[in-house]
Amino acid sequence: MDEEFRVALLRIGLGALLGGLTGIERDKAEKPAGIRTMLLIASGSAAFALLGERIVGDISASGVQVDTTRVLSYLITGVGFLGGGAILHSRNSVHGLTTAATIWAVAGMGAACGVGEFDIALLIFVTVLGALWTPWVLVRAGLLHDPKREDD
Repeated sequence: MDEEFRVALLRIGLGALLGGLTGIERDKAEKPAGIRTMLLIASGSAAFALLGERIVGDISASGVQVDTTRVLSYLITGVGFLGGGAILHSRNSVHGLTTAATIWAVAGMGAACGVGEFDIALLIFVTVLGALWTPWVLVRAGLLHDPKREDD
């Protein structure tokens, strides 16, 4: 196994793992974008970021100047469009904002893995899970009202 393959395996694999773990929470919360969706978004983002890094490296070696942020900017835009599809709006309510934000953050997590910024990926992961789990923990502890409970 050559070095480039090991790097790709680590980066895409970690992206998939962190995305999948995030998706487990979404599945437990019975949200439509669960483990498979988050795993695919994170690993795909990692792959695109890694491909962008490799392509830029190849082109830069030839002496041509390139903008290294282009792949990431298009990734952000494309995933934003995907997340926008998760948002449902009806008369007086909006649903899916947290799922859309999670999709966007998981893409960032995957992209960070793709360029080898594992510390940033882990910080995003901890932040996302903290944001998703904190309300659940507070409801369980009785410190936050659960709007799904009809007996309150």
